[in-house]
Amino acid sequence: MAGSYYVKADTKLLLNIDSGDTADDSLLDALGLIADQHIDNKLKLHDERIPLVAANVLKDINSAANYYVASLFRGKRGDTENAKFWMDAHETIMIGIEDSLSIDGAPQVVERFTGRRYSGDSHYLAEW
Repeated sequence: MAGSYYVKADTKLLLNIDSGDTADDSLLDALGLIADQHIDNKLKLHDERIPLVAANVLKDINSAANYYVASLFRGKRGDTENAKFWMDAHETIMIGIEDSLSIDGAPQVVERFTGRRYSGDSHYLAEW
């Protein structure tokens, strides 16, 4: 199940769309689904539990998702300069989160080998 990070009202504020204007709501929601899945896919690489629930990361992820939607929306409208601005903002947040997840500790690889060890069958663990 994908996380739900995109917030339509916040994205409308970024795009200067009146909250009562519903003309683009279906497009924004469709782009929001794309943004949510994109973020889940990027964070799964860091073995994060999806959907994210940690409050300290969730606010940043909400902002990143909204920036991603704003970028896709502006790009679809042909406004490539603003699309690039929002994508850069999205990437800055995502790089920061990925860096903090990488610093927390490098995972150890533990493998189980089944084989003969001088005499008889045995299972043993090896760490690299």
